[in-house]
Amino acid sequence: MEKAIAMQPGMACRQLLVVILLTDKVVEPHLLWDQFKTGLCDDVKHKLHHMNHYQADQEIPENDVYDYGLWDLNRILVGMRRSLADFPPMPFPQQQWAYRIPNPLLQAE
Repeated sequence: MEKAIAMQPGMACRQLLVVILLTDKVVEPHLLWDQFKTGLCDDVKHKLHHMNHYQADQEIPENDVYDYGLWDLNRILVGMRRSLADFPPMPFPQQQWAYRIPNPLLQAE
């Protein structure tokens, strides 16, 4: 994981973490998250600014960055018919990011 984070963007690393969770017997997955969450979420600030959740000059709270990272990790897992709940004691996102993501179809109108 450490090598991937040094070479890949956060989204690719979140996808890798999902593969690790699904294929390995990770005893304490929350420790992987805690150790690597900064690298796993290195693209989130840009993404949140791009989605207009924050003004360009506004500082994004670290908790929001990690919360969105957890939400996205769970979104990937749900696509594979799993969720963070399947990997206790992984933390859960606290915000409802799905409701905050702009719908591209509505934005085109």
